[in-house]
This record gives sequence, C-alpha cells and structure tokens, in this order.
Amino acid sequence: MEVLAGVKSLTELKKITENELSLVGLLQKAEILPPTQLCRKCNRRMKLKATRKANSCKWICKPTSSCTGWECTVRTGSIFKNSRLSLSQLMELTYEWSQDVKRSSASAECGANKSTVLKWYAFLREVTAEYIEINQGQIGGDGLTVEVDESVVTKRKYNRGRHAKHNHVWLVGGICRETREIFLELVQERNPEIMHSIIKQRVAPGSTIVTDGWWTYNEIEHHGYIHENVNHSENFVNPTDRAVHTQNIENLWRWVKLFLSSKGTNRGSLIKYMREYQMKRRNQNSFLSVLRAIQAVQDFT
Repeated sequence: MEVLAGVKSLTELKKITENELSLVGLLQKAEILPPTQLCRKCNRRMKLKATRKANSCKWICKPTSSCTGWECTVRTGSIFKNSRLSLSQLMELTYEWSQDVKRSSASAECGANKSTVLKWYAFLREVTAEYIEINQGQIGGDGLTVEVDESVVTKRKYNRGRHAKHNHVWLVGGICRETREIFLELVQERNPEIMHSIIKQRVAPGSTIVTDGWWTYNEIEHHGYIHENVNHSENFVNPTDRAVHTQNIENLWRWVKLFLSSKGTNRGSLIKYMREYQMKRRNQNSFLSVLRAIQAVQDFT
C-alpha cells in the first residue's frame, strides 16, 4: 500500500500501472487483489500464470488424477471482478474519483467511455458509503468540545415542483474542535428523541457539546455531556464566554453544501454523496482512504 499511498498525481500513477503484471503484485500486497486462490474442485492452492491477453494473468489448477482442472481470473473475489476495464484503467479511475475529477475529464485521461466512468464512480460511492456506515464511531470525549447543529439540505418535491409542508430533509452534524473529526446524519424529523439519539450515538460521553439555543437540545447534559449554548437570535458568540460558539459547524455546512450542490440533491443518492464527502474529507490523502475502503470490503473467500 505504501507505493500507492505515495501517489501525488495521475501521471505518477500511470507509471506505476503501465505494467499490469507488476500492478497485480502490487495490489496483492495491498490486499486489494487476493494473494492466493484455492481450486473450487479440489481445494488445492492454485498457481498464478501470465496470459497473453492484455498482458495480464489468471489462477490455474492443472488437471490431475484427483482434479479435472480449473481456472479463474486474478480478479476473482475482488471488486474488480465484473468490470471489463483493465486493472490499470480501474486504478486510474479510482484515483480520479478520489480527487473529485469530473467524469468527462476522467474519461479522456483514462481511455474509458463516459457511461463506464459513471458506473465505476457510482460503484466506488457505494463502496465508500458502506465503509463509512460500518466504521464510523463516536467523536469527542473527555476534555474535548463538539459543536452540534442541523441544517436543511433539500426539500422533497411532489406535484409539479410544489413542496409538502414539513417535508424538509435535514442534515444533523457535529465537529470536534480539537481533532476536526465530524459526523453527519440525515433526518426528516427533528424532535428531542431523534436529536438526542443521534448525539448519544455519535458523540462520546464526557464531551462538551456546544449548540445554539434551540429547545430540542435541552437536557443533553442528562446523557453524560457538558452542554453549552449560544442564543443565535441575540449573538453568534456567547458574550460572557467567547469559547461558546458554533462557528466551526457553520463553516462545515458551507463546505458540505458546496460539495452536495456539485453532485445533486436527489433524495435516494443524498446519503451516498454525504458519505463520499466524509470519506474524501477524512484524510488529506483521499486516494489512500478510498483504497482502504476497497481493501475492507473485499471478499476473498
């Protein structure tokens, strides 16, 4: 993974991926391709052999007295198994997606048609959304401060564009001032039960939670938090304590909404775009973050 983690540009990645046989070995070491494969007929370990087709390779179990022989692609068990693109193209497109490169540019750079790029981008979004859903934990903790707020993302439409009353889609989020970790959740109701449940799930006990003065946040301290608030109808920073403000979460909303506006606000895809934002924000090396997500969802059995 170290070689791929050090990639700084598509040009640099192309040099690494130009030899597909070397790329296979690299992806095996990174646990993105299976390092071994067992024959489904005799359960023996198969051998990896080079093929003439596209300078690639496949797993082979030669016929013996106890086995009639079997072979499979080197991609078996990986997320690449159903794609017709070369491994080098798939890795290059993965890099382009991690850098938020538009589909048209990625298509031209990687030699894949736009519809294929669209499908691979959507698949990567599915993978990273699954990874975030499974692996996201709590932020904050003893001695740490978490700003919590909610904001309208979009409205669900019906009947020629009219909006149903109380049919907003809300984004509830938090950011830890010290670690810069965040959480994001979509809701359609903002009652105390839902808001408190999200906070208990995503914010570690012992945290100092800073919110605006909305009554729904009342009694958060009963769940093991220190609660501070600022009344936004009067001030954006508490005049008696300058540390009590929600400026970090307000700034986060600007970045999240800018990202979502470039993707679209279709209700069915919104959660995936939101998880995509979390993935790409989590680490300065977003390519490495995506590779780790791919590594985590592999099924080599």
